[in-house]
Amino acid sequence: MIYRSRWNMCWFIAMVAIVAVCATVSAQSTQTKPRLNLEPDSAPTRRQTARQTASIHWQGVSLRDVIARLRPLFDQPVFVDRRVDPDLRVSLDIEASSAEQVLTALASEHQLGVGRLGRVLYLGPAAAAAQLKQIAAVREKEAARLPGDLRTTLAGRSKLSWPRLAEPRILVSAIGEQSGWRVANPEKIPHDIWDAGELPELMATEKLTLLLLGFDQTFKLKPDERSIEIVALPTATAEQPARSITNRPEMKPTAPRSTGGKRQVYTLRVQEKPVGAVLRELSQRLHWGIQIDEEAIRAAGKSLDKRVSLSVENADQEKLLDALLTPAGLEYQLDGEQVRVLPRRYSDQ
Repeated sequence: MIYRSRWNMCWFIAMVAIVAVCATVSAQSTQTKPRLNLEPDSAPTRRQTARQTASIHWQGVSLRDVIARLRPLFDQPVFVDRRVDPDLRVSLDIEASSAEQVLTALASEHQLGVGRLGRVLYLGPAAAAAQLKQIAAVREKEAARLPGDLRTTLAGRSKLSWPRLAEPRILVSAIGEQSGWRVANPEKIPHDIWDAGELPELMATEKLTLLLLGFDQTFKLKPDERSIEIVALPTATAEQPARSITNRPEMKPTAPRSTGGKRQVYTLRVQEKPVGAVLRELSQRLHWGIQIDEEAIRAAGKSLDKRVSLSVENADQEKLLDALLTPAGLEYQLDGEQVRVLPRRYSDQ
């Protein structure tokens, strides 16, 4: 009987130990199980709500470095429009508790604008920044009117990252493919190459809006074909006064500035762009009346497709036109407010 009691006691102790081990394993399994975040991506976390203040004293720091410094300071993703020069020199002396405060101060000094889409802060031309949220809302409403199965494909949120030298038309196509849609005309997006970048969790319509805005483009959904068509933004959005233009994309005339009298000066940076396209941009952005004698230019063996590169700062109209036209073997004549472009009479081009 004693042996049996001891046996029962040992058996009881062993069972208690087994139960304890199982409970421990069960507890560990529960702790390591992935936790679903059911809050919207833009909902503030404890770390975000406990804001820190940063003392910023920057002198002549490149915009590229500014963006790199902001991320660890405030953990706010920033998307910079392709039309903004990443080598733009920034000087700031500010106490800030958010990246938005820093960007707003920077934007006011460089005639730029700041917009927000979800958690993403957008830095670009002022007019584009002002309309970013409106454009995204219109596209989101269009997606919301789709049949249920198609609507679901565009409603999911996901991150997007790309390496250095990525092409935006490939990124746009990838966003469409990830959602089960086909981009019908990616060639409508001008060829460009971007630095490495990333976007946080956004809907497909939001990502497309951000990427296309820098080209003055947006998109239309064609549910019958399950395709996405790249289209130009309405004229009111695409054609903005010169003051909204910055210093880098295809070409960027900055806002004209008076130097005390009636003389206006401009800053223009162009990298390997057709001279004809630059002239059209100047006419549109700066409201110059430009007449191009294409017949005479062709007869002289010149071409408006000639690619030019230049960088001028604080140049008046005459110096800007000289810098632009001379490399293409062209010249200009001023007739009041009109600019006439014709082949250079004495040129080795």
